[in-house]
Amino acid sequence: MSQVVFRNLAVGYGGHPVLEDVNLELMQGRFTCILGPNGSGKTTLLKTLAHLLPALGGVVEIGGRELSGFKPLELAREMSVVLTDRVQLESATCFEVAAMGRSPHTGFFGVLTQGDRDFVMDCLEKCSAGYLADKPFQQTSEGEKQKVLIARGLAQNPNVFILDEPTSHLDIKYKLEVLSTLKKLCAGEGKTVVCTLHEPELAVKCSDYLVLVRDGEIPQWGPTRQMVESGTLSSLYGLGPHQLDMLVGTAEFQGPDQKDFFLIGSDAGSVPLLRSLVSAGKGIGAGVLHENDFCCRLARSMKGQVVSAPPYTPIGPEKQQEAFDLAMGYSHILLAQFPDCDITRGNRELVRRLQEAGREILPAQSFSLSEIL
Repeated sequence: MSQVVFRNLAVGYGGHPVLEDVNLELMQGRFTCILGPNGSGKTTLLKTLAHLLPALGGVVEIGGRELSGFKPLELAREMSVVLTDRVQLESATCFEVAAMGRSPHTGFFGVLTQGDRDFVMDCLEKCSAGYLADKPFQQTSEGEKQKVLIARGLAQNPNVFILDEPTSHLDIKYKLEVLSTLKKLCAGEGKTVVCTLHEPELAVKCSDYLVLVRDGEIPQWGPTRQMVESGTLSSLYGLGPHQLDMLVGTAEFQGPDQKDFFLIGSDAGSVPLLRSLVSAGKGIGAGVLHENDFCCRLARSMKGQVVSAPPYTPIGPEKQQEAFDLAMGYSHILLAQFPDCDITRGNRELVRRLQEAGREILPAQSFSLSEIL
């Protein structure tokens, strides 16, 4: 069910639109990331949803009601907003900062009941910040501040949670903790989370839906897997067609268009080997790899030429010949230490044929790039 709907929305500043004709439906209980290059308009769109900027045209609906029809107190109970701006509170504890989220529910005098205090503490615990309750907010790290601010937003008990760059300036540990917390809000409590991110590789891992923003328009939006596998997300950032892979989960460096090293099969050391070759500016190829093999997807994301076979099927003569023809064009051939079984036996035959053709085959496990160079 749709929780947030944009109808023919135009957003911008001072009457000048940044995005126009925005039509989106953000699903209840799902995590949606808005992605796009710097200056594309993603934060402007988010701030319009947060009612911090007036829409230049069109309509935003929250839970079936137009955003413009909410009174401030009603909106505060329906939606919470965490921005990148840091609050300056010299003497407040982390508990007191988080407790500010209860203000839409505490009445005119803002007095916390014991139930409110328990609820705030529970929000801190959900954000892995319960240990910070008595610590002065200004004495915490950036990552700890972010968790407390998310707890403050959660204390509002909203249906919609809006965040602008929640992982900005955080180290990887806190990035993962913050995004994990947000995912739990969707899965465990049915909250609708909408955020902007600068890291597409993290968005791929945590989001259910992606909204892609570029050059004043939204070229596409939809389920994360669809956005990645269609190549739309890669093209948004000017990446190669396979460079950002759903299975690999990272944007890999790409090798040059030259035939330097061909890897036969794969083993536990193949991932660091391929990455070290590409980092050294070498072009790679691989085969025959099964399509469910991580190395198959990794090599393609590195712009490698790959010969692949369907998962769990023996390598047949046709695929073996394709790999033979490809490998013969490479300067060096490396052999992974894969198990000898029915589905890999074709690669053993490939090795034999290459050796008969006079090609030297180096064991990948003991291979040293410096020896070749």
